[in-house]
Amino acid sequence: MNLSIPVDILRAILEHLCRGDLTTICLLNKICCSCSQDILYRNLYFPNIIVCHTLAQSTHLARRVRSFAIRNEHPELAKALQNMTRLRRLALLDVGGSSDVLDDCIFSLDTFICEFPYSESLLKFLRSQTSLREANFLPSYGFPESSDFEPTCLPNLARITAPYTWLPYIVPGRPVSEVGSTKYSLGGNPVNFSFYALSTVPIQKLAIHYLLFPESESLLASILPSLTHLEVDLGAKLLSIKRVCAHFSFIYLIIGY
Repeated sequence: MNLSIPVDILRAILEHLCRGDLTTICLLNKICCSCSQDILYRNLYFPNIIVCHTLAQSTHLARRVRSFAIRNEHPELAKALQNMTRLRRLALLDVGGSSDVLDDCIFSLDTFICEFPYSESLLKFLRSQTSLREANFLPSYGFPESSDFEPTCLPNLARITAPYTWLPYIVPGRPVSEVGSTKYSLGGNPVNFSFYALSTVPIQKLAIHYLLFPESESLLASILPSLTHLEVDLGAKLLSIKRVCAHFSFIYLIIGY
């Protein structure tokens, strides 16, 4: 006797299975295979070289990926990213010094985490991400210029963590309500917090380096009257990264938190 299960019920059942069982169910029939693959490839964190090769070669599997995070370089990463046309959350860590792997990608992200230094290639990519709401930049060098981030760039950005030298060029004119700065290296130059007030919405959560904080409490209070949450980094690692990377829980280990 053939028993049929509605596809929506089948999908609900599959959501509770482990990856090994899902792989087995892929062998049953076309419907089971398709539904199982949707779950197997939806969220990929640190895939091995075989999975990256599969994504580079199979567009129908790559289109199923919604969250993708990878550490270390892979020769087929650029092609795999191009194939992930429905990607929404992306983390690229230690994948090389160039953001060229993002060239020709057409996905529209909600969350983006990277360690790329600032470059024209990265700026070009960011200009294409009009839906991006959350960004975490962990570069080792490079910073924007005043004319780089025009009003049409990142119009929906709400949460950002970046080097302090990046923030004056990104926060103004955008609906940023949560801000974290990962480093402070202005060589003793005066600190100017006024750009925080140029967000189009009140900033409610702020994380800053302790070197920026002394004798600035009253200034912050006057500039950010809606501030409800303040974190001060007392060491090398910013506590707010834990919050910013909530979509990628493995980031806690990568930054040593």
